[in-house]
Formats: sequence, structure tokens, C-alpha cells
Amino acid sequence: MNTANLNNPLEILIAEDSPTQAEQLKYILEKHSFSVTAMRNGQDALEAMRARKPTLVITDVNMPEMDGYELCHQIRADAELANIPVILLTSLADPEDVFKGLECGADNFITKPYEENNLLARIHHLLANLHLRSHEKMQMSMEVYLAGQKHIITSSRAQILNLLLSTYEAAVQKNRELAKAHDDLAHLNGQLEEKVIERTASLAAEVAVRQRAEDEVRKLNEALELRVTERTAQLTLANRELEAFSYSVSHDLRSPLRHILGYTEMLNNPESRATDETKLHYLKVISQSAERMAELIDDLLDFSRTGRAEMRKMTVNLDQIVQAALNDVDNETKDRNIVWKISPLGQGFGDPSMLRQVVVNLLTNALKFTRTRAPAEIEIGPIPGKENEKIVFVRDNGVGFDMEYAQKLFGVFQRLHRQEDFEGTGIGLANVQRIIHRHGGRTWAEGAVGRGATFYFSLPTS
Repeated sequence: MNTANLNNPLEILIAEDSPTQAEQLKYILEKHSFSVTAMRNGQDALEAMRARKPTLVITDVNMPEMDGYELCHQIRADAELANIPVILLTSLADPEDVFKGLECGADNFITKPYEENNLLARIHHLLANLHLRSHEKMQMSMEVYLAGQKHIITSSRAQILNLLLSTYEAAVQKNRELAKAHDDLAHLNGQLEEKVIERTASLAAEVAVRQRAEDEVRKLNEALELRVTERTAQLTLANRELEAFSYSVSHDLRSPLRHILGYTEMLNNPESRATDETKLHYLKVISQSAERMAELIDDLLDFSRTGRAEMRKMTVNLDQIVQAALNDVDNETKDRNIVWKISPLGQGFGDPSMLRQVVVNLLTNALKFTRTRAPAEIEIGPIPGKENEKIVFVRDNGVGFDMEYAQKLFGVFQRLHRQEDFEGTGIGLANVQRIIHRHGGRTWAEGAVGRGATFYFSLPTS
């Protein structure tokens, strides 16, 4: 049964910061005769609800300004909005997600990527039971402990049941996937055992040869122990980078790809009634997304080359490196009102070309985020550091950032501002950190929203 009808369609509000995913979700719901309003973040969604109360809310968990959990909490705290059913869109990757959903009063989870029939079934279930929500005023309050942390849940029985059932459904699907992986592994283990049995018979004749080989390997291991020790620290850092890198690539490279696939699907839909102007818009978005993906891939290649490039460490004149970097960014300073404050830096120890790239990236960052300032103020100078350590800072009076997110600044593809406001891929600062880490130094940043930012890096002096 279709809950919505053409004469009086039920209204659904979507809170989703991805334009492509919001438009796809809107497309699916409007195809089934729902009236849909889409907002880019939680704050805008809350204001829209207070202006016109919807029948149901679907919100992504990860959004700027106000995330889905906080939006749900605000809805439940507003007497006028408290009875609106709320569905959370999430990857449901951590048990904490379930408790966060219960604590904020959500009614249901839908895991990404969602399947259309499952999405509609969840919506129809909640809408069909709206009358139960109006009659059930009693709430249950309980304390739950997970991983040593206390969670206080205050929700109606229907909300708790709906949320746990949707979580159970996601867990069942994960279990099916794990069961299949287990079966495949068992099959491979069986094949491996057969190979081991076959090889055991022939190994007896090879024992003497292997003993001699082991003696040689032991000698090689003794010679390589020092190199292994030195490399262990590098590999530990590389593994941490790889984890962050893998997540960023899967998230950020998929984003333009989802744009391309989503708009291509709408463009090729034979039932679409889109006008020529709308189709041209679809083609423009597809083209822009392809260009964006190419830009991301090019920057990834640069980032990869930075990690593999051979280093030529020597004593360097940092003032000369700063001057060379200023020449490199000269085109970006034309027609700009910029006040430069450059203090003597003295000498450092490192690869000249790589350190020049560090300063270029930091100056480019400062020039970009002071674009709205007149005059822009950019300062370069030293501060006291530890023994045998040189610390350099680059300070600007630009738009700044929230210190709560400072740890994200040097991650691959990590951005704290919208692409529409400030261009870029988020690779520049990641390259700065990678180069400085290869030199045995460290990077950090300080800032405040609307009050500029300061980026620091340290270098050994010998």
C-alpha cells in the first residue's frame, strides 16, 4: 500500500550534505508520490521543520555544522516537533552508533548503501504506526554500559524496538557476509592442507639443503638487524598514514564517482520528464565531477611521489628557501593587498627541494584563506624549540578554523571548508606533514574561526 497519494502527498524532509545523494533520495521518494524537501545540514533542516512541520525526517549522520544525532536530539527537545519520526542514514560501523541513535531518540537506522525497497518498507512501517506514537506517551529510561562508558537512554518502547530491529537487520546481513567468508576460508584451508601433505613427503630430502640455507639466512639477519630497527619506526608511521589514506581515498574518490553515476542514471532514465535545461545541468555536473576526480588522482600521484622520492639532506639556508618559495607563488599575489612580515630563519638541515615545497604549500594555503581579507597579513618566522631543533611558523589573518578539528588538517583529502568557498583537494598540508616527518620533524597548527591560523613545522639542525 502506498502511504502517500497524489491529492495529499505526505511530506518528507531530507538532511543530507551530499547534493548527489540528496537528489537521488529525493528522486526515489518523489517517484513514490511523496512530497520531499532537501536541506544541506542539520541547522537548515531544523529551521525548515519549524517553518513547516513534515511528516517524517530522513537525516545523514555525518554533516557539517550540526550532525544527524544532534539534529534528532533537537527535534526531540522541541515540543512542536518531538513526535516526528526520524530515520538515520549511517554506515553503522560501530556499536556506539546504536547507542547514539537511542540516546538522541531516533526511530530507525538505514545503512548505506541502501536498497530502494528496504528504504520504502522502513518509511511505510513508521508512517503506518504514527497513531501508536501519538498514544504512547510513556518513555523508558535505562543505563547501558559499553566499553566502560555509560549511556543513558530515554525513549519510547516503540522507538527502542524499531531502532534495535533495524540494527539487528544490519547485523544479520553482516553475519551472512562473514559466514560466506568463513566458508571460503575453510575451503582454502582444505586445499592448503592437501598441498602441505604433498610437500611433506618431498621435504625430507631437502632438510640438509634447508639447513645450509637457514645458516646463510641467519647470517643475513644478523647483518640486517640494524636496518630493520631503523625501518620499523618508518613502517609504523607509514601504516598509520596508509589507514587514513585508504579511508580518504574510498570516501573522497567515490564522491565524484557517485555524482557521475547518479546523474548518469537520472539522465538515462526512460521515464524521466526532465527538460533539456535540466539534462544540460546533469551533463555539467557529470563533467565537473570527472574533472574533480582527475584533479584528486593527480594530487594523489604527487603525494605518492613525495613518499618515494630520494632525499638529499644537507645544511640549508632557510631564508633562501623562503625567498625561492615566494618567487614560486608570485602569480598568486598579483592584484592582492598583502602585508608580508618575514623574519630571519637561519640554517636548518634537510633536502632543499622538499623543504622549498613545504614552504610553497604553506604560503599557498595562507594566500588562499586570506583571499577575503584586505589587507591580507602573512608572517614567517622562527620560535624557540628543543635542543638541536629549528621551529618555523607561517601565520595569516584569514578565515581560520575550529581547533576541535585541528587533527584533521594534515590528513589526505581532509578539508574544513566547502569546495565552493575555497578550491583545492586537501593534499597540500598532507604533503607538508609527510615531508617533515621524513626529515624527523613534526607539524601542528593553531587557529580560531574568523581569526586566522598559524602552521608550525620543526627540523633538526644537523
